[in-house]
This record gives sequence, C-alpha cells and structure tokens, in this order.
Amino acid sequence: MIKIALILPDDYKNEVRNFLQPHFSLTDSSDSVEYTITDASFIIDGRLPVTANTFVISKLNDDENIRLIHQHNIHHLIGMNPEIYLQELLDNLKKITSKNFWGVKPYFGTDLQERVISFSDSMNIHEKMTEELSHFKFDGYFSSPTDYLQLMANELLSNSLYKGPNKKRSEKGLDSSDRRSPVFLKGSDLVQAILGANEKGVAISVQDSFGELTHEILINNLIRSFTDKTPLDKKDGAGLGLYLTFLHSNQLIVNLKKGFRTEVICIIDKNKRFLNYKNRIRSFHFFEEVVSEKTHD
Repeated sequence: MIKIALILPDDYKNEVRNFLQPHFSLTDSSDSVEYTITDASFIIDGRLPVTANTFVISKLNDDENIRLIHQHNIHHLIGMNPEIYLQELLDNLKKITSKNFWGVKPYFGTDLQERVISFSDSMNIHEKMTEELSHFKFDGYFSSPTDYLQLMANELLSNSLYKGPNKKRSEKGLDSSDRRSPVFLKGSDLVQAILGANEKGVAISVQDSFGELTHEILINNLIRSFTDKTPLDKKDGAGLGLYLTFLHSNQLIVNLKKGFRTEVICIIDKNKRFLNYKNRIRSFHFFEEVVSEKTHD
C-alpha cells in the first residue's frame, strides 16, 4: 500500500479534498493507496514525520522553501499558486501512484510536440539546441522562453556530460575531466535531451545513465547556492547549474534510479504576463525508483 501525506494550509483543505475526490479515494484507506491531509503547522514545529511520499503545499517564497526542503528532507513541495497548484498536485500524485516516473508526458500528456537529441560530447551544445528550438512556435508567452531553455540546457547537459563520467573515472583512480576540456561519450553513456511543448507550457528533460544525483546532493547544492550565491572552484563545474535551472523554471523535477539513471526536468508554464512568471512560487519534486520496483518509461 502506498501512503501519501498532503501537508497544506488549513484553509485550503476542503478545496484540495473536493478537487481530488473524483480522482482518488481520500478516505482513511483504499485497496492500494492511503491518504492523509494535514495542516501545515505540523511540519513547521516538527510534529509530523516527512517521507518520500509527503507533499507540502507552501505559500513561502523560494528562498524559504529551499530552507524548508533542506531542514525537513522534503521530496515534494508545490508552490501555492492560485489556479494552477491543484492540477500540479494531481499530476504528481498520479505519477507517484502509477510509478510512471520518466519523461515529460506525465505532465503534458500525449498531445505533445517533442524533439529528442542525443549528446556524445560537449561541443556545440548551444548550436544544437538552437536548431532544435527553431522547430517550436512559442506563441502566447510574455516573451520567447528560448533564452531560458538555452541556459537550462547548457547547465544540465554540462552536468550530465562531466559529473557522471568523472565519478566513474575517480572510481578507477583516474583524474577527472575539466569542463574547459572536451569530453566524448559513447554507447550507453550518451546523454539524452528532450524538448516538449503544448498548450500547458514547455519543458526540457536531460537524462544520463549514471544515476548520481541523489536527494542529499541536490538539496545540499541548492541550499549552498541560495546561501552563498558564489561559484565553487571545481574541475567539473562551479556548482551553480542546478541553482540557475531552479530559478529559471516553474517546476524542477528530478527522477533517479541510483547508479543507473538520472533525469532532470524543467517546466515553464505558458504565460502571457512576465509578472506571473516572476512571482510564481517555484515547485520541487524528487522521485526515486527503487531498483526492485517496476516503473514505466
């Protein structure tokens, strides 16, 4: 049985319950899923244990939310953004209960324009992404999200092309590769990027076959970046890439099969007003596939 806890401000309990009722049984228990809905004050004062299946809906700002995620080891935090937070909650609940973790379709559905690109090296990332993005029409946005997608693609692809292979190299006693030096991957080590868009928004997904981005590494990276906002002097990157992708996306989602596979998804909602994009409370989700569990690609 899957046990899921929803933690949210008390005055939103009925709204959430009424919205989810047609989709899930929010009784004390059902055949496969058990849900509880709890007031947010319980997590603030530490009275409620947080698990990987706890969803927190927060009114706090991004800085405060990152600190909350770090303090309580939260895997799912949804910004309390009127008109959109309920659908986001539903999408992620369906994802966790169906174990359909991978790719952008759990968020966008099958009616999706999609481009898939494989990267064997760090050469010409910008040029390749520019070519792929030219196949999309970004009507209905406050401005074209191309620049944001380029930035996120560069950061995520560089992380995947260097950090995973460098971990393998260190395990073999070899020196790590510097990001200023070219890197070349082959076979199953290739890094895959997916661009997807429809009327809901646009997303970029970057997948590698190393499975090294754990929840602890990710959150420690984000909290350090939010606190210090200065780069680290490291061969395989300055440590600000995930921080920048979080700041430029509306939802940051990480899927992990430890030692096998990592996927980072960044979603930008379709929005005609820049102020709505800027003021949106960003959301964070971390899903981990247990090796013994069967999930869907």
